[in-house]
Amino acid sequence: MLVVRYMGHAMAAEAYRVRVDDAVKALEEAGLIGREPVQLFAPSRVVSERHLVIAFLCAVDAFATGTNRAKRMEVEFIRFLAGAKQISEAIAAVGVRPGQRIVGAVAFSGGSLDPVQLLERVRDVLGGEVVEGMLAAADPLDVAGRLGITEDVIGSIPASEGVSREELAVLERIAVLRIV
Repeated sequence: MLVVRYMGHAMAAEAYRVRVDDAVKALEEAGLIGREPVQLFAPSRVVSERHLVIAFLCAVDAFATGTNRAKRMEVEFIRFLAGAKQISEAIAAVGVRPGQRIVGAVAFSGGSLDPVQLLERVRDVLGGEVVEGMLAAADPLDVAGRLGITEDVIGSIPASEGVSREELAVLERIAVLRIV
């Protein structure tokens, strides 16, 4: 489980192999999505745990500075995770679809339970089995392409140990959303 704390906020994230056909609908019916600070995402659209962390940091910062576009932390988070200005674009880009068997789930502080306890409820509702190492399963080059990041931009990024240029380009694009 990934747990991150920043400026008095907390986020916990896990990936699950689920037994329900429609994870979003199951969580809505259980009163989690829409009432609690919980969000699902497609791990196949996320390049790394760093991708999740920077989306969280940007969402917290947006609320702290009053520049948030969404009214709820979990919605602002998904917007940054997708690298999108519009919420509908974000859901289309990284949202969970009916029939998806591997789903990522994040929970934030500010709900009736702490984020770790919220994820335990999510796992119970989804009949989920934790899948280690599956929080992020996307090819960074695919995500960079979806975000419109050109090969020239990727090539201009200095090589770094332990992280690809493509991943750095994706993380940079998300961070730039904070200032545009």
